[in-house]
Amino acid sequence: MRGVVAAGMVSALEELGLTNAFDAVYGSSAGAICGAYFLAGQAGVGAKIFTEDINNRRFASRFRMFTSRPIVNLNYLISEVMVGAKPLDAERVLASKTPLAVVATDVASASRALLRDFADGEELRAALRAGATMPIIAGPPHPFRGRRYFDASLTEPIPLLSADEEGFTHIVVLLTRPRGVPRAVSRFDRLVVGPRLARVSERLAEGYLSRTAPYASLQDQIASGRSERGAAILGIRPDLTVSKLERDRARLLAGAASGRAAVLHHLT
Repeated sequence: MRGVVAAGMVSALEELGLTNAFDAVYGSSAGAICGAYFLAGQAGVGAKIFTEDINNRRFASRFRMFTSRPIVNLNYLISEVMVGAKPLDAERVLASKTPLAVVATDVASASRALLRDFADGEELRAALRAGATMPIIAGPPHPFRGRRYFDASLTEPIPLLSADEEGFTHIVVLLTRPRGVPRAVSRFDRLVVGPRLARVSERLAEGYLSRTAPYASLQDQIASGRSERGAAILGIRPDLTVSKLERDRARLLAGAASGRAAVLHHLT
């Protein structure tokens, strides 16, 4: 649900007529879904998903942690909302001159993976589903092209390194947390997610529980304005924090508005 901030940001980019201004779009988890709606020219439509379609128990419920079902129901989002209520124009995404890379975590290799070059809309949605599968919270690893994936939170929560390694010289990074807000490891992470993730991959579980320091280092790099390879970085941040399981409509609208305002502040 924190992705509502990114949704507000890409909506602002769309308002400014910048849909075709980028050479590539890299997205992690909800950011990849926002990126897809942006490339389809539907950023405003995608932003409404958070306040009209998934801020309910059908999508996310903490009570499901006591059952065999995942807390977050991504199938509802990908297969129903993105096909029916707020249909993503997948053909426009596939036809866009700006390629979309969905950043995910390959479970077998415990490493970052870039999912792209989609054959059709069904494969695009499958990649978005795989790339949004939060460990344990959204269920087991999701299959895509014969391999299994979790979202990029385990390997590259902010897809700066991917763009940097592929040679881009100017990178706009859309962030969903204000500066100084840490990516903390909660008690729920330590007692529930970590042990269950270890059954899938001990290596990924270790990385998940020790992710605070690498994340802080990445934030410092963004704040410096330069990547390790010398690319110029523009980091755009909101001024408030939205919980990843937030359902309050007013709070979500405020998150989207904060993201939109941040983009307009930097680019107008």
